[in-house]
Amino acid sequence: MNIESEQGRNNIEKGISRTVDKDQRVRMETKEEGAKVKKHPMAIMRWLGAIRDKYRQVFGLAKKESQEILAGQLHEELEIASKEATRDGVDFSSCQMNKFIEDYRSGKRIEFESFSPYLSDYNTATGEVWEDKLAASDAIGIAIARMLREKFPHARMISLYDEYNSEMPDTTDARGVPIRVGPQIEFSAEAKRRFRTGIEGLLRKKEVLKNDDIEGENYLFISEGEKIRDAEELVARLEEAGHVRRDGQAIYFENPDAENPMYQEILLRTKNGRWLCEALDASSYLKQENLKIAHLVILPNHFKQQQDKVWEILRVLGIEPLNYHNIFFDETKPSEKIAKVIEEEIEKWW
Repeated sequence: MNIESEQGRNNIEKGISRTVDKDQRVRMETKEEGAKVKKHPMAIMRWLGAIRDKYRQVFGLAKKESQEILAGQLHEELEIASKEATRDGVDFSSCQMNKFIEDYRSGKRIEFESFSPYLSDYNTATGEVWEDKLAASDAIGIAIARMLREKFPHARMISLYDEYNSEMPDTTDARGVPIRVGPQIEFSAEAKRRFRTGIEGLLRKKEVLKNDDIEGENYLFISEGEKIRDAEELVARLEEAGHVRRDGQAIYFENPDAENPMYQEILLRTKNGRWLCEALDASSYLKQENLKIAHLVILPNHFKQQQDKVWEILRVLGIEPLNYHNIFFDETKPSEKIAKVIEEEIEKWW
């Protein structure tokens, strides 16, 4: 779109409404269930896509200060659409469960991740995992993993455990880019070893892992701290494709054609040389085999922006949208309740 004057630019910015324009709104397919009307997963996906497309047309043309306003409006509209796919604290808007089940039943390889503990939530000095004081997200993740292993016995369970980040970025701008990162604690090698042993023991005690399970085949533990070399390879690939900008030690992923215009720039490594989860998580998908696996990643609600950024990177790597599914949950809800809601969604499409 050509902008011939400042007035023309301003008119475009003013033309962005806070609701999806009638001519761009996607007709929502529905499935009657008694008195309740459910939105079809694919319809939700298309609705979210229509919202992102609308903003992408003008986002790059707006002034920086106007982009902040647009980012807020875009986020608000995406949240409204997501609520159409949220039930009892579980957001299914980024999951096409019907497709995931179809892939599983056809014999396609699938993996799921719901238990991703942080050492910083437990004894940082010794690495001990407090079974009686589990982080709420971990207790929920375990309940979900136990249910998923029963529903999908041939799927591989992934646990991406974190003994690298001792504090998450606590301040971000409207695009989710960290403004300030708190001080980091360096964990000892013994604490990391004990943490790894502790989480496996916990999963066995909770009957998520069975006695005859084989590591690598039925389940896989991935250390966030051991992903640094993979993150460097990720950056090398992205840089070769023209998607990297460096500023001292800081590294940014750049893509003007991002699906979500808020994430045309994503910080991968800080100016202090600290890798962020976006880079470490995305680097787990570098192997060519990951292009053919269906992935289901289930996390607390506060990981939505982080997962959106991971997805922008995975798109560039060639991961297909229908091979990567997210479910987000409210970690203030009871763990068994969250697991039950997800189980009901599975049964609806089975």
